[in-house]
Amino acid sequence: MKLSLAILATAAATGTTAATFKETALNKHNAARGHHHDLKLKWSDSLAKIAQGHVNSCEFKHKVEGTYGQNIGWTSWTGGTAPSAVTKMSDMIGSGWYSGELAAYKNYWGKEPNMDNFEKFGHMTQLIWKSTTSVGCAYKLCNGGKAYFFECNYQAPGNYVGQFAKNVPKPR
Repeated sequence: MKLSLAILATAAATGTTAATFKETALNKHNAARGHHHDLKLKWSDSLAKIAQGHVNSCEFKHKVEGTYGQNIGWTSWTGGTAPSAVTKMSDMIGSGWYSGELAAYKNYWGKEPNMDNFEKFGHMTQLIWKSTTSVGCAYKLCNGGKAYFFECNYQAPGNYVGQFAKNVPKPR
């Protein structure tokens, strides 16, 4: 109930419905995954609840407190009213976490990556990780209404050293 109230309060302030946010986040994840394989994610309310608890602090850092993977993102703007959280989340997943990191992984398809470059591709590899089956995301309007903090949690987690070759397939 607290999760629903937190999402609804933020949604009302930004003109975003919780259902639209959930649907967009899930669809953007599955669209990116579809470039590599046919394994679609399912939505997890429990992972979304964990994410909401983290983003409510507006403290931009990873807080993994269990056996799940995590992507976080922060986007800000100047002037005017807050843009749609749905639009910003769609951009974060599609242009940031996925296509924004795809080129950094180009030399690693089918093998283990150089983990010294992990920060350049880690969002993308978690997003398309084959053994991941569910995702739950949340957001919070932060920084005096001038930024969104997004978090998506994943079950089963990805980005395990020694398992990239079998879990991060080359684009089709």
